[in-house]
Amino acid sequence: MPSTLRPGPDRLEVIAAQSDAVIESAPIGIGLFDLQLRHVRVNPVLEEMNGLPAAKLLGRTPAQLHPEVGREAETLYREVLRSGRPQRDVPLTGAVGSRPGEVHHWNASFFPVRHAGEVIGLCVLVADVTTERRLAEALAASEERHRRLAEDLQSGLLPPNLPELEGMDLAALYRPSSTVATVGGDFYDIVELGESSWLLVVGDVEGTGPVAAALTAAARYAIRAAAVRTSDLVDVLHTANEVLLRQRAPNGTCTVTCVVAERLRDRIELRAVSAGHPLPLVLRHDTGAVEELGAPGTLLGVLAEIDLTLAVTTLSEGDAVVLYTDGVTEARYRTGDGAVEQFGEERLRKVLASASGAGAEDVVARVEASVLEFQAGHLADDIGVLVLRVTGRA
Repeated sequence: MPSTLRPGPDRLEVIAAQSDAVIESAPIGIGLFDLQLRHVRVNPVLEEMNGLPAAKLLGRTPAQLHPEVGREAETLYREVLRSGRPQRDVPLTGAVGSRPGEVHHWNASFFPVRHAGEVIGLCVLVADVTTERRLAEALAASEERHRRLAEDLQSGLLPPNLPELEGMDLAALYRPSSTVATVGGDFYDIVELGESSWLLVVGDVEGTGPVAAALTAAARYAIRAAAVRTSDLVDVLHTANEVLLRQRAPNGTCTVTCVVAERLRDRIELRAVSAGHPLPLVLRHDTGAVEELGAPGTLLGVLAEIDLTLAVTTLSEGDAVVLYTDGVTEARYRTGDGAVEQFGEERLRKVLASASGAGAEDVVARVEASVLEFQAGHLADDIGVLVLRVTGRA
């Protein structure tokens, strides 16, 4: 039976009247527009968004009411009427004519209204997302400030340039895992103790960001200050432990390895102490052997009484010592069957053995490349590596 409704807005009015209860009580703005893009029906929420009562909206187009954002909306309206296809979740930003100084953000969806198969108008659903948008922007700005602060702190914790050590080749790497917050808890340091001795430090503070960076600074400077006062590495790390305990930071633990390298004619003597940190590895040039140096000790920042052991060895020409953080050996990769595999110390030993006779920079590069390849280019943890190699007589 053919429709008895007259063409034009009358049919929209009837359709709107049938849905008045839903439209009036909806928590979002709802408006019906005719083919000339004039307001035919608006609910209270849309009145509030426009800043005008229904009496001043009906019969007028968005562009007449809001010259800038209204023209943008009308372009979208016409496309929906022309194509007969809805558009969903369209972001709009601007100011309404009644409040020209207030920029708002909306999320809008546009649907063609049909009667007897014919498009007779348009239904618009609008949500004001200004508050959510401002909160998201504030959060993003806060995260950016947080990232920059952490980066500034971290940049002050790493030596700007590695010193040139006569008769020795030195190279280091610090690479954070995150591309967003580019600061982790790994650190390294090189301190000149005298004309022929240097302190090498590699450590890992729990956590990331400014808190971890502050703890890193506390540990690093405590070690530096204590190393100037005493040559006893066990005593140096006891001092660092006391400093960290006084910080009273939650999860303020730190693992660290300290190695003193002292030149004695044609060889280098190493004295090493580790506190809960992966042990240094010594790479022998003549045999290609890879040896652990020292014994695991107690990590710092938890207990007042810690157990640490001093280890001593010597390096001859071509030998190297490698200090690293657990981001290397604990690098993880998920296999195709869902199992998790670790890079592990055995794999690291093979990489180092293959680098026998290589320079310190090459050793560092091979370790980095192997860990990245193992994790398909995506680091799961920060990695730090410090390599000292004996090149010859001073």
